[in-house]
Amino acid sequence: MKKILQYFILTIMTVCFSIPAFSSAEAATVALLPLVNNVKSDDLVTQIFYQEAIGTLNGKDGFMLVENDKLTAAIEKAHITDALPDEDTLRAIAKDGDVDVVIAMQLDVLDDTPIDSSQERLLQLDMKGYTVAYSRLNDTFYKHRIYSDKTIQEALTSRWDWVHEEWGRAVRVEIDRALRAE
Repeated sequence: MKKILQYFILTIMTVCFSIPAFSSAEAATVALLPLVNNVKSDDLVTQIFYQEAIGTLNGKDGFMLVENDKLTAAIEKAHITDALPDEDTLRAIAKDGDVDVVIAMQLDVLDDTPIDSSQERLLQLDMKGYTVAYSRLNDTFYKHRIYSDKTIQEALTSRWDWVHEEWGRAVRVEIDRALRAE
């Protein structure tokens, strides 16, 4: 009798531990709108934007980047050119494209300026832009200003593209913030 009771308790524990595996949690679908690049002389920022944004989205559990004809038609219908879409436009893209989260970014200024001082030469970053996102899951709108004026020794930047590296970091941070605001 004691063994039957042990087998019964073991069976119940097995069922209880396996219940979370039966849940049907789906990943939230995410639409990434094209970058609104107002820095016309720099096409590399668009490539960095897509590389970092897609990498960040793929690294997040519970989110799936979507690209299909229905979404492309919804984005083209919105006529996004040189300014970020407002909340109503993002809501319409989410509804027409059948996605849960819509994220858009705008870059207005990306440059570095040398600063001469008596000790050493410095570079000061000038990065300005905005991020907007809309979540259809809980009907929330997110807007955040991208701004950086970091300074670094010019000698340290001679071996890599510091300005674009900082832009890539800003994209990762903003995508993460937009997904957490969801």
